[in-house]
Amino acid sequence: MKCSKGLKRFLFSTSLVLGLSIVGANDFASAHGYVESPKSRSLLCKEQVNKNCGSIMYEPQSLEGHKGFPGASIPDGKLASAGGLFGGVLDEQTATRWSKNAIQSGPQTFTWNLTAMHSTAKWHYYITKQNWDPNKPLTRDQLELVPFYEKNDNGARPSNKVSHQVVVPQRTGYHVIYAVWDVADTVNAFYNAIDVQFSGTNVGGTSISAANYHASFPTY
Repeated sequence: MKCSKGLKRFLFSTSLVLGLSIVGANDFASAHGYVESPKSRSLLCKEQVNKNCGSIMYEPQSLEGHKGFPGASIPDGKLASAGGLFGGVLDEQTATRWSKNAIQSGPQTFTWNLTAMHSTAKWHYYITKQNWDPNKPLTRDQLELVPFYEKNDNGARPSNKVSHQVVVPQRTGYHVIYAVWDVADTVNAFYNAIDVQFSGTNVGGTSISAANYHASFPTY
């Protein structure tokens, strides 16, 4: 059976649109990045160290929302989920809900793993106040709104791994670090909550389960 020229053109156009749609969907699914060291809340969900996370465990790189933080870009109480994404599970907040990275105040290296290398405006990091309440939602009032580290990239396109040498402020006990990656050529940014437990020894990168985070730290 022969196809008319009109039918051939229709089939070709349909195939082209379908193909572009699939490519676009794959590009979206592969985007965009997360903090791998110390491990973000979403990455610990992917690794199943954090439990009952829902579908964020499949997409720790996709916590994307409007940029402008600490302005009104992301609503208070929805900071960890970048505005309620994936059902807002990441916004659940108690002293024992999330596993924590053992960390030390002072010089530390923070590393992002990027699955799509967007042109970058800047990177900035915030931390909860010493007297924050870990049993209440994460809000701007709970955070020091002056970043303890900020780096402007002025539109440069990063590699797939980006490390920052930061100085973590003095803290004790459990805190949340809020890491933000502002994209230059879109209106969006990527937001990662990082749960940390401060100790007096340099044990950055060690994971402490939510059930056992009160346990003593190893000495190095």
